[in-house]
Amino acid sequence: MKFRYISLLLLLFTLPLSSQSVSFGGFIRSGLYLSAGDYDQDINSLFADISLITDVSDNKVYRGFADIRARTGQQFGENSDFLLVREAWCSYYSKGFAISAGKKILKWGKSDFYTPLSKFNPIDYSLRTPDREDADMGEIIFEVSVTPLPAVKLSLVASPLWNPSVMITKPLKLGDNIHLTLPEGFLAGNGYYSYGFRADFTMKGVDWGLQWFHGADPMPGLQLDSADFSDLLNPDITMSGVPYIINSYGADFEASVSSFVVRGTLSLFRPEGIKSENEEIPFSQLEWVAGIDWNPGTFHITGEYSGKKILDYYKPPYDPLLGTEPDIAQLAELFMTPGFDPVEFARLQVEASNRLYNYQMKEFYNSAGLRIELDALYGRLMPSFTCMYNFTAHDLVLIPSVKYKPSDSISIVAGMEYYSGSQGGLYDIIDDFMNAAFFSIRVDF
Repeated sequence: MKFRYISLLLLLFTLPLSSQSVSFGGFIRSGLYLSAGDYDQDINSLFADISLITDVSDNKVYRGFADIRARTGQQFGENSDFLLVREAWCSYYSKGFAISAGKKILKWGKSDFYTPLSKFNPIDYSLRTPDREDADMGEIIFEVSVTPLPAVKLSLVASPLWNPSVMITKPLKLGDNIHLTLPEGFLAGNGYYSYGFRADFTMKGVDWGLQWFHGADPMPGLQLDSADFSDLLNPDITMSGVPYIINSYGADFEASVSSFVVRGTLSLFRPEGIKSENEEIPFSQLEWVAGIDWNPGTFHITGEYSGKKILDYYKPPYDPLLGTEPDIAQLAELFMTPGFDPVEFARLQVEASNRLYNYQMKEFYNSAGLRIELDALYGRLMPSFTCMYNFTAHDLVLIPSVKYKPSDSISIVAGMEYYSGSQGGLYDIIDDFMNAAFFSIRVDF
């Protein structure tokens, strides 16, 4: 598959060069993450990577874009060497009409910290990088858009493959008898395709949109494959990540109000299938987001609130399988209960793990995010502070950092990621290996 992308990139260079603009760029970067939690590896991540970007266009009817990344180093104690075609797509456009195809990072939705409408963009949540946009993985898509009126844009997008998001599970200590297999790369099969429609409207001072998505959610669901309780002290459990089909409906807007930019999103998320019989399928949920941008002087302040209600909610009967130690006394008591089904018990524990990961343990969730950035020394020094807190789950992440640019092409970044959560919560499970101080230096060309 990688060779197909590279061939597509080479094809761009075979296009006639007359009246054609060709730009080359990219960056070289190195980075270090030092563990600040109880993780048993002092060097959380150490890497060097390069990006090669090509943009070809005749500025009239076609454009081709490619971003190739190569990385070497280690992450969470394992080698992390890869060659990745992050994007490679071509487009043809004319007045009021455009077609594009290839691997593309497509983000729908106007919210910042939490984007419930962005379903065509899988994310690598485990990637250690000072630039969070590096975690966007992209999808192979075919997109057709028309502009029947200057203020109206209609887009139809389809993808025949499923490129699943990467969950933060590799560094988890699951135990010798718990086995987890997660999907990787582009996968084809029944139910792996997706398609969606979005309408964007531009008015004076207000942009708003409506959209619908059908297909496999980027986030895999955990499915119980087998459970063997012949040894009560060491039950053998096998799980795998699988796709599930959803329908997502949403509306959002962005408006300028005096010196502020305000945003809002409303989303309805409905998985297909019978929830009670399929542990990998999440609950339906109604989500809402409200945000604001403000630029007082040299500061840039972004604030956002998000909330959701879990539909058809019921309390999980058992604790999640991930991140918890088995209670032998509880297991013994359960096994003595007439009619107890140990396989069903394991399935419901896997379901609870999905609910923990998807923030569906409670019926209502409320969270907020704040980012404060300062542009000092004429753009040479840029300290920032990011804070996100889930008031229901009590999950907190703090990311203070500072960027220094001694020249236009050199960026030096230092900072820290700090995670904290209530006992048994998601951030309590991952904080040991996610808490880290980081440093990177990047040269753009």
